[in-house]
Amino acid sequence: MCSLPPRLEKALRILSEILSGIGARWVLVGSTASCLNGVEVQPEDIDVIVESGKAYEVDSVFASRFRVLRRMKYSSSEVYSSHYGVFEIQGVKVEVMASLKICGEPGCLEVEFDELYRYSKSLRIEDTGLRVAPLEWQLVANTLIPGKEKRVAKILEALNTKGVNVEILDNVLGKAPQKTRKHVIELLRNTHKIY
Repeated sequence: MCSLPPRLEKALRILSEILSGIGARWVLVGSTASCLNGVEVQPEDIDVIVESGKAYEVDSVFASRFRVLRRMKYSSSEVYSSHYGVFEIQGVKVEVMASLKICGEPGCLEVEFDELYRYSKSLRIEDTGLRVAPLEWQLVANTLIPGKEKRVAKILEALNTKGVNVEILDNVLGKAPQKTRKHVIELLRNTHKIY
């Protein structure tokens, strides 16, 4: 079972307290979310998606309290498009995104924050509440990202142990490019005998 390094736990507690304090809804994604969902990974940083209406307020508050590696602004690469800022909390790199779109060779997946938030899992680390992206969402997103084949395999292993929530999977597959849908369904048929 994956366990978070103490420095990441501490940074998450601080981040959660601040985001709750300004009333911002957010969801933990990336390797830290995978770890908390039982995937065997070694997280080094924290990635969060915040609701778009609070993105620049989060940027302002974080910039006033933490080391700024990059102020929030809209940017695009071959794979990611989002409002994006990077901060350092207690020596931990924290990437903050809003209005995220993930694109791969087959097409793009626009992350609909309200749906991601609705399907996210509520967890606690000691007295700190977190919302964590579900494994089904992480599977589809990582399938689109070049070079994430090992992460996809580890997510499939974790889903094999925990089981697949078909409602969540159907929701995110409904927004994914058709080629990605077919690929994910094939992966699940081969490993879980579903679909």
